[in-house]
Amino acid sequence: KLAPKEAEYHYKLGLALNEAGDPAATVAALEQAVKLDPGHAPAWYNLGLGYNALNRPGDALGALQRAGAADPASARIPYARATILLRLNRRDEAWQALRTTLALEPNHPQARGALQELGPN
Repeated sequence: KLAPKEAEYHYKLGLALNEAGDPAATVAALEQAVKLDPGHAPAWYNLGLGYNALNRPGDALGALQRAGAADPASARIPYARATILLRLNRRDEAWQALRTTLALEPNHPQARGALQELGPN
């Protein structure tokens, strides 16, 4: 009610709802944020995490793809994609997402560990 047309308000509301443990409401708020501002990379990123929490991996990957397009310099986005792809046993795509993560942040410890576990591609 305070700022129905402000993407940032819905984004912050989504973060608060996530902290409160309400994944469905989190996703609803973040969906509104990206509807109002399709270039809001943090909202897309968190929406991807929210979809993943609701066991909607296809939607999660799509949201993370949008986040990556909006913020191509963020290493956390391809890393999040990699974790979902690994869970889906899409190893080649996960390997590429991990390589992208390391290209952006060469010392990313989780990406290094996951890539080492996957082995060469």
